[in-house]
Amino acid sequence: MNLRVIILLFCLIVLVEGKVHRFRLQRRSHRHHKVPHAHLHLQFRNALRRKFGYTPLRTVNAVNPTSGDKGGVVLTETLKNSYDTNFYGDVSTGEQSFTMQFDTGSSDFWVPSSHCKFCKKCGNKFFRESHSKTFQTDKIPFTITYGSGSVKGIVASDDVAFGDLKIQKQGIGLVNISDSCSDFDGICGLAFQPLSMTGSTPVFQQMIDQKLVEKPIFSFHLKSGSSDGGSMILGGSNSSLYYGPLTYTNVTEARYWTFKMDFVEVHGKGSRRCEGGCKAIMDTGTSLIVGPVLDILSINNAIGAQHNATFDLYTVDCSTITQLPVIVFGIGDKEFYVKPHTYVIVYQDFCYSGFMDMRGLTFWIIGDVFLRENYVEFDWGRQRIGIAPAV
Repeated sequence: MNLRVIILLFCLIVLVEGKVHRFRLQRRSHRHHKVPHAHLHLQFRNALRRKFGYTPLRTVNAVNPTSGDKGGVVLTETLKNSYDTNFYGDVSTGEQSFTMQFDTGSSDFWVPSSHCKFCKKCGNKFFRESHSKTFQTDKIPFTITYGSGSVKGIVASDDVAFGDLKIQKQGIGLVNISDSCSDFDGICGLAFQPLSMTGSTPVFQQMIDQKLVEKPIFSFHLKSGSSDGGSMILGGSNSSLYYGPLTYTNVTEARYWTFKMDFVEVHGKGSRRCEGGCKAIMDTGTSLIVGPVLDILSINNAIGAQHNATFDLYTVDCSTITQLPVIVFGIGDKEFYVKPHTYVIVYQDFCYSGFMDMRGLTFWIIGDVFLRENYVEFDWGRQRIGIAPAV
């Protein structure tokens, strides 16, 4: 069984005029499409629980591109889509190129080091200290846990570049130990400073401080169904990528991108959850939509999904996808929709629901299932999230 495909399946990570830089990406091959073994799905669940501060389980139970007068650029990075569950692009550090997942659910920037034997076995690129003239480190240790696993290493600093946009002396993590493979080399965290495990200033805060971006805003336009994953825009938004105006909701806790969600319901089924509002996190580093057990059970029952005890997920009859109802999300007094061809993940003749529960979770994690239907702007300066239906 191909471990890289397994981790891909469950990992929880345009064209504009003006000052725009584009990136050339290479697709990695995936020859196997096998359903993961149950114990690997449990590992994924446990890692996700650790990422959001819950004790792991021991058993499984049933940019508008304008020319600004403040300097800086609006940069668009083309993203690669891997099975509608991973979105990543190229970034360089110490003038060495890496594929990075852009994760609003974490705050650290890390790449594999030359000492990470497991990373090399996974086929990931690794950082060579001797190849960088700007590398520095005090060898302070760190540990970070994600939905896809955990990493350990030392804190360092080096220049980090997105095309011609170069951050000087960015705090980075050099990973020496990892417990899982992924289709990308490292992670670029886009959440706030208090969430940093390396104690480093987050990448986007550095862009603002060093006056590299036109506006203190970044945006995501994710695509489904092909290797073209859409784009990430640094320094602004692109109004040609969404319909109507953006609806804004304030960040309620500047660690994750936390906000108040009004409700979630299955259209026409009378199964509204999160009634009266609840806490939610917008997380580009999580593939699915994760919520409290009873809420997810209600939604999956309403769409006719059946619990599969072997894999501890909800499967869907692939032949019924076109007949399934739309899921409605209430945010900022507006309604946003996710269609069944987006919330059902398809692997050959195996289809499963993009709504996953997590025991003990009292809030919602809004991942790529939502972002593949809706354009999302992350306004760092005003600490708010803007949402509109994506083109």
